[in-house]
Amino acid sequence: MTLRALETGLAQGVSPIYLFIGDEDHLVREAAAKVVPVALGGGLAAFNHAVYSAGAEGAEQAFAVARTLPMMGPKRVVELRQLSEARPELLRALLDYCADPCPSAVVVAWGRKWPEAVRSKGSDKKVDWGRRAENAARKVGTVLRFRSKDQDPLAFAFAEAEKLGVRLDRGAGRLLVELVGRDLGRLRLELAKMADFCGQPGARVTEEVVQEVCSVVAEAVIWDLTDAIVSGRTSAALATAHRLLEDGAPSHYLMAMVSWQLRQLLQLQSASAQGVSPKEAGIKAPPRKLQALQRVLRQRRLRPDRVFAALSAANQAMNSHRAGDRRIFEGLVLELVSTGLEA
Repeated sequence: MTLRALETGLAQGVSPIYLFIGDEDHLVREAAAKVVPVALGGGLAAFNHAVYSAGAEGAEQAFAVARTLPMMGPKRVVELRQLSEARPELLRALLDYCADPCPSAVVVAWGRKWPEAVRSKGSDKKVDWGRRAENAARKVGTVLRFRSKDQDPLAFAFAEAEKLGVRLDRGAGRLLVELVGRDLGRLRLELAKMADFCGQPGARVTEEVVQEVCSVVAEAVIWDLTDAIVSGRTSAALATAHRLLEDGAPSHYLMAMVSWQLRQLLQLQSASAQGVSPKEAGIKAPPRKLQALQRVLRQRRLRPDRVFAALSAANQAMNSHRAGDRRIFEGLVLELVSTGLEA
């Protein structure tokens, strides 16, 4: 089930239990946020919406609260957050509640993952109380899992842009995902910034807008790194990479920017070989940046196959790490310098 299917289900009526779990935090939280107001059914949240942290002392009291009658509203909503911190006592209480949910309450439980399985008292066998509770909740309520590897960040970006009232260009969408990564929460935040930047409904979000709004580090500073890589200056490339990383620039962002600049170089190199001007080739760069690109290419020609092979390998490795990994980026820098990109 998707968020849209969840909305359709809510329009037809609420379940006694909703369970949302997964490492895609943005979707997990959004799902919970969609259920709560519908479940309250117009009742006063101050009286009927109780929130508990699953790891807090006495969180099991949440299920006793769920069994009390709502005040001035049709349903009482009990929300359990951060299930990954839940103790076995809470999970057993959730399991028991699933066997006999209260008809006048809606329990909304969510978190990143279940706690590790624990050994039962007097036994060497481990029990996964979280999975047991999930299976029980599935029989009487709605269970949704949101995993980052199952999401399409590009499709999400286009859908989110439409909600914000702007038109995201195809190339701009790809660049945005490269710069920001697969985290849907960050994508949504950057898109909101771009919508504000454009300032009017229906405005186009172009690659130039993405570069302007999403700049974590000035492109000119990252160009120093790309220049050192292409020129084969190992010490300078590593020193610049380390300085950027120590200054707090995300590794996946740096890799995306270096990749983008290398593609600009390759595009300019191809245009030059065909006798086509940068403008005719659709290369959009400020005069000073264009001069820098041309200067590098006069010193060294690039082999597209080597460039793309190195970038592809690094990108695949980076995507297996949710927040990116500086070691992968440093390895890419070394690979690009030491392997040699010259044609």
